[in-house]
Amino acid sequence: MLYAYGRHHSVLTSSSSSSFHDQEQESSHSNHRLYRYNHEPVSSNLLSRDISSILILLFFLFLLVISLSQILVVHTSRYGTNFSAMQKVQEELKQMDESMEALLRNNVLPIDKWRLLFQIQTYLYRFELLFDTFNNQTKTNITIKQLLKPLLNKSDELLLQENNSNHLMNNIKNVQNRLVALIDDDEYYQWKNREIKNNYTNNNYNKRKRNYCQEEPRYLRGRYLDENSTFPNVSLYEIETNYTNVRSGGQWSPSHCIARHRDIFDRKKNSVAIIIPYRDRFEHLVTLLYYLHPILQRQELDYKIYVSEQTGNGTYNKAVLMNAAFIYGLSEYDFQCFVFHDVDLIPEDDRNMYSCPIFPRHMSVAVDEMNYKLTYEELIGGVFNIRPDHFLTVNGYSNLYWGWGAEDDDLYYRLKELSIKVIRPPATIARYKMLAHTKRVPSIWNKRAKLLYSAAKRYTWDGVSSARYNLTSAIAYPLFTHLLIDVGVPPPGFS
Repeated sequence: MLYAYGRHHSVLTSSSSSSFHDQEQESSHSNHRLYRYNHEPVSSNLLSRDISSILILLFFLFLLVISLSQILVVHTSRYGTNFSAMQKVQEELKQMDESMEALLRNNVLPIDKWRLLFQIQTYLYRFELLFDTFNNQTKTNITIKQLLKPLLNKSDELLLQENNSNHLMNNIKNVQNRLVALIDDDEYYQWKNREIKNNYTNNNYNKRKRNYCQEEPRYLRGRYLDENSTFPNVSLYEIETNYTNVRSGGQWSPSHCIARHRDIFDRKKNSVAIIIPYRDRFEHLVTLLYYLHPILQRQELDYKIYVSEQTGNGTYNKAVLMNAAFIYGLSEYDFQCFVFHDVDLIPEDDRNMYSCPIFPRHMSVAVDEMNYKLTYEELIGGVFNIRPDHFLTVNGYSNLYWGWGAEDDDLYYRLKELSIKVIRPPATIARYKMLAHTKRVPSIWNKRAKLLYSAAKRYTWDGVSSARYNLTSAIAYPLFTHLLIDVGVPPPGFS
């Protein structure tokens, strides 16, 4: 029994040990199976997560590429269709630098000498006009020889100075020859002067002495145009028949009083020159003259209107047209201020005075095309009123802006460089309506920006003193004086 028990016990023991061994193997197999079961799905989950993040990254990269391509399209559409166009612009900018250096080196007089020479030529031209009036029995009392001799002496001083360019020497000699010719003819006009003096005194003895016009003109109407106003369809002939009181050349002055400045410190006769740069805008010119003449007459101003037109179909140069008209107008008459007036701007309120201010005055503050707001501080274009001394101090407008745009901004930087303040009337009064027209393509912004950056440095040699043009004709029409100007062709890099 014991043996049987022992055997049975051994069998049980062996069987239990074997069963334990089987269980251990089974557990090891199960663990192995669990290990394989648990880790295979985990690796697939990680892979799926990586794929989703990669797809998101690729999506954002795609969006970035699309955005960059759109930016590139906008960039090329603004500055050129391709890279070669941009290279062409850079070459033109380089040519601009070379052209400006050539102008400074060869063709430009020093600004102080030019001003003196311009003053001599201006007075000389006026003296010639005065001699013409002697032939027409105009009444005046002046000693020509005494006035011309100081100018001749001053020109001699210029000739004795060193470092004068050939251009300056030739101009001074030309002026001297004209002065000598006028002085030689002085004796011929003296006897006429004595006769005319007596007649002039007798004719004006009984005339009533005129007083200065009032500080505030009495016939102003205020705002006569609004946002809904329309412009009449009139012809130039109809305007001429309605304003027969305008003298030939577009000149008028009040008959009941003497025009004067609005400020109390200067009672000098207030004569205003209106300069309108013009090309291919005849309908606009007629509309502007229809409104401008009655406004200036209600303001009781002594004024004259000049229309400066560029000949041909070449590149437009507004600055040269304005500089040329300034030189011509100042040689004709001693104007106290010049108003540079765009042909497509119609004033809405006649209280916006065109009289001569103390400081340069930007008059077109609120334009309907710009929602009656001043778009930026440097804007002085449209209608701008300035005295001749200020205009000559900054050397006028730059002649380098070929094509439309930025010559007015250039003038602002010149005034700012010399600390000349620009004033503006209230926006409620300085209102203008812009006539509808096709917008012209402005010049390339790179060129304009380059010129604006150097505006304050160029004023000593680039401006009215360096204006190169040919006055083709000057005709006095009933409502304006028409100046036909040939501005030539742009220098290399400025076309």
